[in-house]
Amino acid sequence: MTRSNGKRSNTRNNHSRPFRRHGSEHTSTYLQNFKVGDYADIIINSSIHKGLPFKYYHGKTGKIFNISKSSIGIKIEKTVGNRKILKKISVRVEHLKKSKSIIGFSEKKAAKDRIRYEEKSQPRKNFHLRGMTGFPLEKHSVSFENIKTVTPEPYCMII
Repeated sequence: MTRSNGKRSNTRNNHSRPFRRHGSEHTSTYLQNFKVGDYADIIINSSIHKGLPFKYYHGKTGKIFNISKSSIGIKIEKTVGNRKILKKISVRVEHLKKSKSIIGFSEKKAAKDRIRYEEKSQPRKNFHLRGMTGFPLEKHSVSFENIKTVTPEPYCMII
């Protein structure tokens, strides 16, 4: 008999509920506010079988394009070979969580805008923001005067 490849195959750990998180879903999951254009993470809740997305989409982040009574439509880019295909899937609210990835992006963008505004008031030479992870370090010098040489002790066996 050949090995089956059903919709839920190879999902032993992927679809299992965490420790002490079994049972019916809390009402707070149904009271989340989603808006069109928001980003949402797809995290499969295996205790609810309705509106369960395919296992590939678990952990993916997409943009909401449609909201209906019982489900939410999400656009996701799926990599197939050497191209990306835009997929539109319909998922129930129980399998969605508001994405926090956009928060870090918006904070970084605000910091760069602040730096750009300060730069306009007092221009510098060779100013750029590309690939900037943190703020530029201040100038400092390193002295090599107090370098100590360390020599290892010879190996000896004590019996």
